[in-house]
Amino acid sequence: MDEKLMKQIVEAVMQELMAQRSNASACTEGLDKLLVIGNLQAVPADVAEKYQIFLIDDYIQNKNIHRYQKILITSLTLVQMSDIAQGRDGSPEACAVINGLLNGLDVCMTEAAFPHRKYAGKSSSRLYEVIENNARMLQSFGIKLLKECKVGADPIPAKPPKYQAPPIEVPKGTGHTTTDRLITEDVARSLIDGGNTAICLAANAIVTPSAWDLFKQKGIEVIRK
Repeated sequence: MDEKLMKQIVEAVMQELMAQRSNASACTEGLDKLLVIGNLQAVPADVAEKYQIFLIDDYIQNKNIHRYQKILITSLTLVQMSDIAQGRDGSPEACAVINGLLNGLDVCMTEAAFPHRKYAGKSSSRLYEVIENNARMLQSFGIKLLKECKVGADPIPAKPPKYQAPPIEVPKGTGHTTTDRLITEDVARSLIDGGNTAICLAANAIVTPSAWDLFKQKGIEVIRK
């Protein structure tokens, strides 16, 4: 079977499956809607699981960019990329991306979506640079690469530090520091709880008479800093 025909059949089957999935009520009604610009097969599996996926035909039919919460670009032609870079809505794909950016939607792009980069180092350097400028322009508009955008990805927990100093235990009987400006009797009692024999107070802290009496009664050394 012709390879091109096989690809068309696979894409048609995938589109039908995704259409059925997006119309399923119980499982997908609560999911955000993702508009895919380009090749449906290039959508990562972890993204497909977390979004209702719609293709450009849905945008053409509804002409409402607010139907979607995110846009993912998986492939563009050179003309489409140039149109977006120049702000021209010359195709439905360019129109959807431009409207998405204007309305503040998250727009992401896979690395493979840049059609010219497979020719890096092979083509005319001047021509390549002109096309690459369009790619940079897209990113300057706020279109992020998928790995930066993290569409559908759960946050990665921070790794603990490789080396960590052991906790320092303060032995009882050493000074206890407080930054309170007014030391009342209740505050004084909280400071000497735990067997402290000395406390450190701010130089401008005000100590009430009852607090002073408590310190003297308990034999607490008061240090001003």
